[in-house]
Amino acid sequence: MSAILRDIFYHTDSIQKTDTGVTAQVTFDKEHPIFKGHFPDMPIVPGVCQTQMLGEILNEALGKDLQLSSAASIKFLSLVDPTKTPTLNLTINYAITGDGAYNVSSQYFWNETVFFKFKGAYR
Repeated sequence: MSAILRDIFYHTDSIQKTDTGVTAQVTFDKEHPIFKGHFPDMPIVPGVCQTQMLGEILNEALGKDLQLSSAASIKFLSLVDPTKTPTLNLTINYAITGDGAYNVSSQYFWNETVFFKFKGAYR
């Protein structure tokens, strides 16, 4: 999975990897042209971008080129307005299955607000 959003749409401020997870902090480029169309008077981070970011950060932390293979659950719980919440924290927990897939659960949050939850697999 190539990083198509990193360093142009968002920047990785920090990233830490353990044997079973990744924590990261990202900051959005609130001047990115996507926000002029999504939406002009109320910019929000598109759900597809949030999902893409998860894969990019997972790959960056693991040094792999994994692809999303299944999404059992994707929940967008709050709108991410980069003018109000320019920075998010991410947690990604994973377990490697016998066939080499990564079962992933993740969430994006800032302070007490959870914006995004994901459960699925990458191969």
